[in-house]
Amino acid sequence: MRARIAKGGINGLQDHELLEYLLYPFVPRKDTNPLAHKLIERFGSLAGVLSAEAEELSEVSGMTYNASLFLTNLMGIDERCRKSYAWNVRFPDSYSVAIYGKKLFKNMQKEHVYVLCLNKDAKFTCLLEVARGSEETVYIPTKALIQTALDKGTKMVYLLHNHMEDKARPSKVDAEFTARAEEAFKGAGIEVKDHLVIARKQVFSFSFNNIAARTKKK
Repeated sequence: MRARIAKGGINGLQDHELLEYLLYPFVPRKDTNPLAHKLIERFGSLAGVLSAEAEELSEVSGMTYNASLFLTNLMGIDERCRKSYAWNVRFPDSYSVAIYGKKLFKNMQKEHVYVLCLNKDAKFTCLLEVARGSEETVYIPTKALIQTALDKGTKMVYLLHNHMEDKARPSKVDAEFTARAEEAFKGAGIEVKDHLVIARKQVFSFSFNNIAARTKKK
């Protein structure tokens, strides 16, 4: 398996083979192929395995504690890498932010709401998470979050969140969040440049469609 990966990378591997390879260092001196099959059967897919809690993984016969701990943190490592892509990058417009958003939300299994913070030169200062999970709540950036943005030298922000479906058309809740976020950041002297909804096949810009402004007028 290692020879195959060394020669052609992981693209030629089936999901259970990749999982088998990942388990090698943590289930020593054993054939991990049957265990990989059991994990995928239990959790439905490779993504299901990597999204499971360590306690759930440990319930599968043959799993070690170290293997469970490693697999359950892989998604977090991947997310950290995608976030760090923005470091020292300039974001001159919504299009450049949308490209980053596509990378940021790739493979995520839940909805997330982020604030991409930029300095006066439109360069990255920090990425702050507002919320994750349900889209039914109208989230408002907290004072602590806004203070963190200020401490990092933030002058402008882009709101980013993902939809799990193909279409990016925003909901009423999304519009209300945008209007409230603009108001909260404006009070701190920070401009909200845009709110981008990133779906699997579409990107929606609030700025281009003037959604927040219409919400405020109502």
